[in-house]
Amino acid sequence: MTNIVHALAAIAQAVQQIGPPVGPGGPGGPPPGFSFTEAFVQLVQFVGYFLAIGAVGFRYGIVRRVRGMTEDARNILRPDNAALLGILGILLLAPSFLGGPYLASITEHKTFAEALPKNPRPLEFKLAVLGLALIGFLLVRLNATLGWMIAAVGVLFAVLQPLYTGRLAGKVNAVHILAASTWLGTLLVLAIVGIRGVIRSATAGRERAQLVADLINSFSPLALTAATILALTGLTTAWLHLKRISALYTTSYGITLLIKLFFVLIVVLLGAWNWRRVRPSLGPEGSEFAIRRSARLELTFAALVLIATSVLVTLPSPR
Repeated sequence: MTNIVHALAAIAQAVQQIGPPVGPGGPGGPPPGFSFTEAFVQLVQFVGYFLAIGAVGFRYGIVRRVRGMTEDARNILRPDNAALLGILGILLLAPSFLGGPYLASITEHKTFAEALPKNPRPLEFKLAVLGLALIGFLLVRLNATLGWMIAAVGVLFAVLQPLYTGRLAGKVNAVHILAASTWLGTLLVLAIVGIRGVIRSATAGRERAQLVADLINSFSPLALTAATILALTGLTTAWLHLKRISALYTTSYGITLLIKLFFVLIVVLLGAWNWRRVRPSLGPEGSEFAIRRSARLELTFAALVLIATSVLVTLPSPR
């Protein structure tokens, strides 16, 4: 947690030093409108989405696409492993949704009930479908098919709720979060449950390497589709918020966006490298370790993207 706070502070201070020296901290301080607490709550929410959506993506986008798995492979990739990460995601999402009203109650000296939105139905709906998703993940051990179906419905309704209650920017952002979580969240679960689980198993080296290759080959179409949607929704979101090109280098929001895009570019380049160079080399014994290293590097920069995004969403849009 200390490392996360330091990373948030470093990005916030970098924005202020590059951008106009105005705001509560003066030069070197946090940019106007930035709140460490709010950024941390947003970061928790993003991580929750990554884990919950990533677990569903791993189940339906990877495991179900792998054909001819042996009994050992089924034991390594058993559904409840990914479901545990999905449960953790739900447990992070629920308090993060309540974090906004809680922070407002503190800053505005109100009771928590008074700080809740005037129309609480969207929040109540999100919490209800998160409860449904939690039930689904818990049911996976008893009935994998039914449990995953319920979990998927709950998670998708939670992330896409703004599509039928929010404004255009909220609708685009919901799809953006879904695409990012489908790509990088599924990669996270794949790295933890799939690649790590296979490498730590007692499976023979050749068979182990081939199983990792099958997992990566199943993940590639999902990642390419999600990355394409992510790029389109990201450009749309930037256009809706920036309003003018000069805002990219004259406002804290624009500079933070540039920092985020820098990290995104690195993630995209690493993903392209994994797809074009590492993936075709998988299969021979020992090749599974190469993809584990490259996946870790990709996820490291994905974490920086999340941190930069957490700073970005706390900043006011340019006027």
